[in-house]
Amino acid sequence: MLSSGPVAGLKGLMEAVILQSLEDLYCPAQRKESKEFFRGEGFEICAEIAGLNHVEQYRIQLLLRGNKYGRNALG
Repeated sequence: MLSSGPVAGLKGLMEAVILQSLEDLYCPAQRKESKEFFRGEGFEICAEIAGLNHVEQYRIQLLLRGNKYGRNALG
Protein backbone atom coordinates (compact mmCIF):
# COMPACT_ATOMS: atom_id res chain seq x y z
CA MET A 1 0.00 0.00 0.00
CA LEU A 2 1.20 3.52 -0.80
CA SER A 3 2.13 5.80 2.05
CA SER A 4 0.15 8.96 2.60
CA GLY A 5 2.85 11.06 0.90
CA PRO A 6 2.46 9.58 -2.61
CA VAL A 7 -1.31 9.31 -2.21
CA ALA A 8 -1.56 12.95 -1.16
CA GLY A 9 0.68 13.92 -4.06
CA LEU A 10 -1.49 12.05 -6.56
CA LYS A 11 -4.63 13.59 -5.08
CA GLY A 12 -3.09 17.05 -5.42
CA LEU A 13 -2.06 16.35 -9.00
CA MET A 14 -5.59 15.30 -9.96
CA GLU A 15 -7.01 18.42 -8.30
CA ALA A 16 -4.56 20.51 -10.33
CA VAL A 17 -5.59 18.76 -13.57
CA ILE A 18 -9.26 19.55 -12.88
CA LEU A 19 -8.53 23.18 -12.01
CA GLN A 20 -6.37 23.64 -15.11
CA SER A 21 -9.10 22.17 -17.28
CA LEU A 22 -11.58 24.63 -15.77
CA GLU A 23 -9.25 27.48 -16.65
CA ASP A 24 -8.75 26.07 -20.14
CA LEU A 25 -12.48 26.39 -20.84
CA TYR A 26 -11.93 30.14 -21.12
CA CYS A 27 -8.91 29.88 -23.43
CA PRO A 28 -10.07 29.55 -27.05
CA ALA A 29 -7.00 27.51 -28.01
CA GLN A 30 -7.67 24.96 -25.23
CA ARG A 31 -11.47 24.97 -25.01
CA LYS A 32 -12.12 21.96 -27.26
CA GLU A 33 -9.66 19.73 -25.38
CA SER A 34 -11.06 20.87 -22.03
CA LYS A 35 -14.63 20.10 -23.10
CA GLU A 36 -13.54 16.62 -24.16
CA PHE A 37 -11.89 16.11 -20.78
CA PHE A 38 -15.03 17.04 -18.83
CA ARG A 39 -17.28 14.98 -21.10
CA GLY A 40 -15.08 11.91 -20.93
CA GLU A 41 -13.77 9.32 -18.59
CA GLY A 42 -10.72 11.43 -17.73
CA PHE A 43 -12.71 13.77 -15.52
CA GLU A 44 -14.38 10.90 -13.70
CA ILE A 45 -11.03 9.23 -13.00
CA CYS A 46 -9.36 12.45 -11.84
CA ALA A 47 -12.36 13.38 -9.69
CA GLU A 48 -12.39 10.00 -7.96
CA ILE A 49 -8.65 10.15 -7.22
CA ALA A 50 -9.05 13.74 -6.02
CA GLY A 51 -11.70 12.51 -3.60
CA LEU A 52 -14.74 14.16 -5.17
CA ASN A 53 -17.93 12.20 -4.60
CA HIS A 54 -20.59 11.83 -7.29
CA VAL A 55 -22.58 14.81 -5.99
CA GLU A 56 -19.51 17.07 -6.18
CA GLN A 57 -18.73 15.79 -9.68
CA TYR A 58 -22.31 16.48 -10.73
CA ARG A 59 -22.14 20.01 -9.30
CA ILE A 60 -19.03 20.73 -11.37
CA GLN A 61 -20.82 19.44 -14.46
CA LEU A 62 -23.79 21.72 -13.69
CA LEU A 63 -21.52 24.72 -13.28
CA LEU A 64 -19.93 23.98 -16.63
CA ARG A 65 -23.24 23.74 -18.43
CA GLY A 66 -24.26 27.28 -17.68
CA ASN A 67 -23.66 30.38 -15.66
CA LYS A 68 -25.54 33.49 -14.62
CA TYR A 69 -24.92 35.04 -18.04
CA GLY A 70 -26.64 32.15 -19.84
CA ARG A 71 -23.46 30.93 -21.50
CA ASN A 72 -22.90 27.24 -21.96
CA ALA A 73 -19.21 26.47 -21.42
CA LEU A 74 -19.52 22.86 -22.59
CA GLY A 75 -21.94 23.68 -25.39
